[in-house]
Formats: sequence, C-alpha cells, structure tokens
Amino acid sequence: MIKPSESVVVFDLDDTLYAEYDYKLSGIRAVCTLIAETHPQFDAESLAASIRADRNNWLDELCRLCRLNHHEQQSLLWAYRLHRPNIRPYLPADEFVRLTAPFAARALISDGRSISQRLKLAALGLSAVFEHILISEAEGSEKPQPERFDFIRRHYPHCRWIYIGDNIKKDFVTPNRQGWLTIGIRPQPHHIHLCHPSDAPPDHLPQLWINSLSELPDLLNRETSC
Repeated sequence: MIKPSESVVVFDLDDTLYAEYDYKLSGIRAVCTLIAETHPQFDAESLAASIRADRNNWLDELCRLCRLNHHEQQSLLWAYRLHRPNIRPYLPADEFVRLTAPFAARALISDGRSISQRLKLAALGLSAVFEHILISEAEGSEKPQPERFDFIRRHYPHCRWIYIGDNIKKDFVTPNRQGWLTIGIRPQPHHIHLCHPSDAPPDHLPQLWINSLSELPDLLNRETSC
C-alpha cells in the first residue's frame, strides 16, 4: 500500500516523462536550421526531409550532404545537445504537479548531460517540481551505480521509495536490490532504448507495469486504496 505522505517518488526522465524521440526530432530541426542560417545555399526543411531521423548516424549523413568536416560536425553536435527543445510532457505540467504534490518529496534520477537534461525539464515545465534533480554528469554516477539512490535513502530514511522509469537495462536494478517499489513503462515502438522484458533477467524488471505515464494516477490511486 502506498501512503504518499510517507513516500518519496523518483522519476527517470527520457521516455518516462516525455518521448525522447520527440527530443531527437527537435534537435535535428535545430541543427538543420543552424546550417541553413550559416550556409544560405541550404534550406532547413529540405535538409530535415533528406535524412532518416530514425537512424543513429543522421548527423553523419547530414554533414556528408552539406560537405561539412569533422570539426564542423562536432560544433553541430553541441548545438544539438544545447538547443532549447520543443517537447511536451506525457502528463501536462499542472496535472503532474497535482499527482505528485501529496508525496513527502519528489526527485529525478536521470543519466545524461546536465545542461541538456535541465533544458528538457524547462521545456516540459517541470524544473520546479523536484526537490532533488540528480543527473549523472553532475553527480559523477550512472545507473545502475547506487550513489544517487543512496542519496535519496539517506535523506528520507523513514519513507517508502518509489522509482518510475522505462529502461530495463539499468533503471530498476539498484532500486530493486535496495527494496524500492519500482514501476516500469512498457516499451513502445518509438522508444530510443528498446529491450523486451523477456530478454532481461528478473532483477532488471520493475515490480509493476504501466503502458504510459497517463496510467500512473489510476495505479497510484489503486495502490493507495488497497
């Protein structure tokens, strides 16, 4: 049974609070726009239409098309990482705030570059929701390393800890071992990191599943009333 006032709810970010593929599309559009602004012979929309966004080597393709060298490509990579994304949360920000408000505390544990992840949170309207934002680059620890989970446990020793994520390769390993309640979002075709639950060992799997974050309110209400 979940008692929100006695529980800390902790979220992953990418493909948990929003669709990471949308971030990729946003970044590609930003890079194409930058190229068009600095190289007038190119059109941003035409460039974006000429590459396969679902491939990992989209930037290689784009630079070959525009005859840009390795050093120029690195500048574009940082433009991608530091662009202000056009993304939407799975749950509207006001709804997310209402959902998480009853909990003793709210935190985010996410792997990635600190500025990039914080720009995502700002775009989602969620920067001010969390008491703790623990991003791997800033904290020097990546999942499934335990340091950030240990931090939450030390700060809230008498609470129940809940972790909500999507990546069964790394999200749930440590919280499962530490006795957290783990909730997973089932893999969707558009997810960046796809791994079918049948391919993962039992200790990598969450204890509860939802199909999308929109199901979380019903799940928490159900678990609260049990």
